[in-house]
Amino acid sequence: MLNTKQKTKIAGAAGALLLAVFAVGCNGFFVNPTLSSIAITPSSPSLNTLNQTEQLTATGTYSDGTTQNITASSGTTWSSSAPSAVSVSKTGLIKALSITATSSVTITATNTSSTGAVSGTATVCVGSTCTTTSSISVSSDSGTSISLTATGVGTQIQFTATQNGTDVSSQATWTSSNSSVISMSSSSGGIGTLEGIGSATITANVSGATGSVTVTVTE
Repeated sequence: MLNTKQKTKIAGAAGALLLAVFAVGCNGFFVNPTLSSIAITPSSPSLNTLNQTEQLTATGTYSDGTTQNITASSGTTWSSSAPSAVSVSKTGLIKALSITATSSVTITATNTSSTGAVSGTATVCVGSTCTTTSSISVSSDSGTSISLTATGVGTQIQFTATQNGTDVSSQATWTSSNSSVISMSSSSGGIGTLEGIGSATITANVSGATGSVTVTVTE
């Protein structure tokens, strides 16, 4: 017949075994999302003058639909197809080092994890004759698909308006097509507030030139 000390040891071993089984079960149910793609904004910047700089942003989209700014992530590396013409820092800042003729340089952001490498690119026009445009490019620091489970109502989202490689967010008049999803103040400088589930098109207007991005918010 087992004494009290032996019963205690058996009970302790059984408890440890149950905890181990529970831990394994949890790992089986909860799988970390993997990186699916990377988008760089602005996607087509122009560097017209020597030593001109422009900040690029890398946004990663994951297998569960969430997005994250990975511009300066420890797993993200930046490279230039012509580093003597356009350099890029480890945080995505590009700089024109040579303006001898109009050319295109590809900037690549790569994020490497245990599941492999995922890359995104931007094409930089370098030279004084790069075509300028009145159009505006609008991007969100949270990407175009936002999950409420990762953020929450009341979360602020930074939208950026870029024109000819220049950030004009503070000059823009901002509007939202659906303020019950994302609300915008016209002079917010591009800061919106997450209000609920659905889709909203955020538009920036600078002296008659407009640009927009559509953001979908899910549960």
